[in-house]
Amino acid sequence: MRTSKLTIMILLLLASTLQASFATAKVLSTEEMQAIFHEQTSKNAPWPQEQLQVDSFAAQPASLIIPEGKIEYRLLNQQHPKYLGRKVVKLAVLVNGKQAGIIKMFGDLHLYGKIACTSRSISRHEKLTAKDIKMIRRDITMLGDDLVRQQSQAIGKQITTSLQPGAIIRESHLEDPPLIMRGDLVTIVAKTPNLRATAPGKAKRTGAQGEIIRVKNLMSRKYIFAKVIANGVVQVEF
Repeated sequence: MRTSKLTIMILLLLASTLQASFATAKVLSTEEMQAIFHEQTSKNAPWPQEQLQVDSFAAQPASLIIPEGKIEYRLLNQQHPKYLGRKVVKLAVLVNGKQAGIIKMFGDLHLYGKIACTSRSISRHEKLTAKDIKMIRRDITMLGDDLVRQQSQAIGKQITTSLQPGAIIRESHLEDPPLIMRGDLVTIVAKTPNLRATAPGKAKRTGAQGEIIRVKNLMSRKYIFAKVIANGVVQVEF
């Protein structure tokens, strides 16, 4: 009977001690760890933090009991801020300057953003209008760097290839529409610092703004190369 009473007293004392210990402890949850992971992997990244998202997160241990106090973290492995995809973060958790535990965290860092997509079928060489373009937010982690991120980048441009509805519009799909078509009558402008002369001509090739095309001078009957500077106007520079 005495042994039984002694055992009960010891158990009550242990329970009281544990209760006091837990009352001054903090549990670092999985959600808090994920927030730490996001901060560590997106810090110094070349993209806005609000465009970065963590998927498939896991931690070892899944939670950590630490004492109450000033919490700090020390990164134990190197991070590459310019890379997306699978990330591993190993952290030492410090409380009041003393190490309280080590966490190893895993997750996939994805980049999300608005990109231009087609709202209908677009034929090759068709000029885009605002109605042809819709901006959609999506995961762009693996989509490359030539995405059109502003509608204004595509409006008025000509498509180099046919696109289906919902297709991603890339910078490589866009070109300036021609200002001069082959066979058009054009004005040839010749400029020097002190002189400006014009002559009628005929385009022998289609050309967009800034392109050099072959033109026939209808006065001299000679062929020249000139830069397209406006609708129906080419310029020869000496």
